[in-house]
Amino acid sequence: MTKKNTSKTVQTTTTASKTQKVETKAGKAVNPQPAESKDAVVFTPEDKGLLEKQESVIASNIGAFLLIGEALSVIKGRDLQKVSDPNLTFDQYCSNKWGFGQAYAYRLISGFECVKHLREVLSLKGVILFPANEAQVRPLTNLSPEEQVEAWSAVLKKAKGGGITAAMVDEAVTGEPEKSGKSKAAKDPRVAAAKAEHKKLRTIAKLVGNALKVKPEKRNLKRLTTLLVKIQKLVN
Repeated sequence: MTKKNTSKTVQTTTTASKTQKVETKAGKAVNPQPAESKDAVVFTPEDKGLLEKQESVIASNIGAFLLIGEALSVIKGRDLQKVSDPNLTFDQYCSNKWGFGQAYAYRLISGFECVKHLREVLSLKGVILFPANEAQVRPLTNLSPEEQVEAWSAVLKKAKGGGITAAMVDEAVTGEPEKSGKSKAAKDPRVAAAKAEHKKLRTIAKLVGNALKVKPEKRNLKRLTTLLVKIQKLVN
């Protein structure tokens, strides 16, 4: 009788020992000790200060394109470039003084005028968010003032208070959604170039169509010049 009890005791102890070993191994597997990464970057308070400084530079200049566009608009409107040289054209001034190409200079002016118009109309409706960079406003400059308001309103509705991208504005203008992932056009530069040219032609056709809708008695040289400048920006 005593011998049987001793045998059971030994067996139980052995089983418990095995169970303890399994639990210990399982514990190590479930809760491994995190290994220290040799490539971990440690940032200092100086790094934090540097980041804040650079972000303040970006934040303070995020709308610089509007200021430049406004300045160029004033100079062009009053031919102020002739102060230094009576024979100097605005295009020559932009190129010689600032290194701006003709298309870029007019794009900045158009961007300023577009945002100015949007603010004048939509601020009265409580809108406080407007194009923040030249890429966002560029698609809108090819539209009439009324269409600009309509397109930007559509962008704000889609954004729902979130971030706005140039692709969202482009979609509101063209009506074509931005496709996600890599497309065939992205893989073949010739397809992408052909699509870009087709898009330009459709935009030009739309501009001409809008111009033809204007009553004959309201058509003038200023409207024609504005149309030609927009077409020239698309072609360049």
